[in-house]
Amino acid sequence: MKKPWCLSVLALFAVFTLVPVHATQAVVMEKIVAVVNSRVITLSELNQEIKDVTINPEAEINAREVLDAMIDRVLLDQQAAARKISVSDEEVKVIVKRQQEAMNLDEEAIAEELKKQNMSEELFHRQWKYQILSRRLLDHVTQGSIAVTDEEIEEYHRKHYGEEDSGYGTQTKISHILINKETEGALSKAEEVLALARSGESFAKLARKHSMDESSAQNGGLLGYFVKGDLVPEIESAVEQTEVNGIAGPVESSRGYHIVKVLERIEAGEASVSRYKDRIKHQLYMEKVERFITSWLEDIKKNSYIEIKI
Repeated sequence: MKKPWCLSVLALFAVFTLVPVHATQAVVMEKIVAVVNSRVITLSELNQEIKDVTINPEAEINAREVLDAMIDRVLLDQQAAARKISVSDEEVKVIVKRQQEAMNLDEEAIAEELKKQNMSEELFHRQWKYQILSRRLLDHVTQGSIAVTDEEIEEYHRKHYGEEDSGYGTQTKISHILINKETEGALSKAEEVLALARSGESFAKLARKHSMDESSAQNGGLLGYFVKGDLVPEIESAVEQTEVNGIAGPVESSRGYHIVKVLERIEAGEASVSRYKDRIKHQLYMEKVERFITSWLEDIKKNSYIEIKI
């Protein structure tokens, strides 16, 4: 089955982006496999979804798992519609185009990748549409419902970092720009971007324009804080040898070529709540989001009419 197109926080919605639901077609005596509130899912729809998510024709597909995903997708659509949340086709085109430019991919490269994934262009855009819809719905349902207090941050700090001398080790805050190995002339491209970064151009702007790491590019390449052992050896070695505000690269890894900028270094023994606050707050927030969404989804299912006929 195809993997969903996921951002970190949307992992709980992965099943939604994995299996979009087609519009019901009027077919005489069409077999119904499920009813979700006022929405009917037919056997022909289920069969089409199985076909859509199958990369290897010889792979064994669990029809019930696909149907469960379709049911979740219908519930998501219904919740979004109830809140008047929508995504236009034009918005999808703009966002996909922006991502395409950020990853330096042309139409031919995208077509080749879709072919490898056994995915039509229509299905590709449809999955992007559901991903965007999921994100908007997630933002809506969690708005004002999740907060992290200073007391929670301090408690987390005591448990995970210890006292002032936490023994957590030197922390280094870094950003990077990634050029995938599959890119034509990848090393030359990386060297070109490195030269631009060292010439004084904004590293964040270069990351947004050239980095092929989708998860960090939009944040100017920011990866956050790391300690010894967190990074792959090649990058860790380069970071250790680079001064604050220095730029290293190109550093080769299994993913491609990295241009790395060291933004800050916190020596061991300097640990304090204020220094770790943003990191801890983000960690606690994400944990609360996960619990909230899990509970929210269960409540939606409990209050919905769902009948499965297979």
